[in-house]
Amino acid sequence: MPDSSFVRAGGPQFSLGGQPFRVAGANNYYLASAPDSMVGPVLDLAAQIGLNVLRTWAFLDCGSAAPGTAPANAKSGAYFHYLNSATGNPDFNDGPDGLELLDRTISLAEQKGIRLILPLVNYWDDFGGMDQYLQWFGVTGHDQFYRNPDVKNAYREYVEHLLLRVNIQTGRQYRDEPGILAWELANEPRCVDPAGNPLPDGIDTLLAWVDEMTSFIKSLDANHLIGVGDEGYFRHDFAGGNALYNGRFGVDCERLMGIPTVDFGTCHLYPDYSPAESPVEFGARWIAEHIQAGQRANKPMLIEEYGLKIDSGKASRDAAFQTWLGQVTANSGAGAAVWMIAAANVDGQPYPDYDHYTVYSAEDVPSICAFARAALTAGASGGS
Repeated sequence: MPDSSFVRAGGPQFSLGGQPFRVAGANNYYLASAPDSMVGPVLDLAAQIGLNVLRTWAFLDCGSAAPGTAPANAKSGAYFHYLNSATGNPDFNDGPDGLELLDRTISLAEQKGIRLILPLVNYWDDFGGMDQYLQWFGVTGHDQFYRNPDVKNAYREYVEHLLLRVNIQTGRQYRDEPGILAWELANEPRCVDPAGNPLPDGIDTLLAWVDEMTSFIKSLDANHLIGVGDEGYFRHDFAGGNALYNGRFGVDCERLMGIPTVDFGTCHLYPDYSPAESPVEFGARWIAEHIQAGQRANKPMLIEEYGLKIDSGKASRDAAFQTWLGQVTANSGAGAAVWMIAAANVDGQPYPDYDHYTVYSAEDVPSICAFARAALTAGASGGS
């Protein structure tokens, strides 16, 4: 039987040791690959806010290089997965500038009482992503990531390498790490043509790939939850023009949750999705719709990315967060994770706010602090 120290999904809620576990989380994409001087302050900030979950990338896919030599597109010299120029095949960097960095992050997060959600590849180009796989094999079109046998095999091999890897900090295989809450197949996967236009079989292609890859992970790892990592687009108004609801991105979150080996649903929330609406009102509706979809599937629905640009001011942003998180609570949602938190850079300066979404202190987000306290209390008391 799986160990009781792992988070479970039973019905529309997560649980831990038989008690409710509501995610009060945040995203930070560099946590698994940055230097220690950047990682420690992020974990400290998460603890100050009261967070119990962080979502960070478990991928860093790069170009061609000789073994032991950093590829040109390595992140400050760090890389996890690359094309070995000596063999012509994808290979793994298990050293101190590679997966030992992820070892460290898993260990440090566990020491802080924080669990990790780890996506396994990016739809976007950042940190390599699907395009890097396609470049390795000389194919084009993101749909080929889900169709091409060589590309799919390379992804499976990377996933298996991670699951069976022994963490040099903890002495455990990743599949036995209680500090990992879940694996996600990808960050924001879509299935569209090379120009970003809908494909007639896009939804079915993504569904087949998700079915295949979640089953593969389940065959190797009985401990951890598996999510897709999608943005939560619906396929309701088949003839309508609203991209959030008409399936044009090749995503149908409700059918994805219908796959037995998918343990929970995900959605992302940004007001840019529907700029004609009030951000607060759109977010409240989007959250309620997704939690209700999870309830129909009898699976947890995690609002795993939500964000509002700081341009409107910290007070306005926090007021929106308060409304949105109130919706999670009112609808008995599984939890939410803000995009994103950051702290000091290697030079001691704040990490750049590249997208205007970044949270740097607990004082800036009292709404999230309160949500985290309530999540902790609910778990301790066994409440909903």
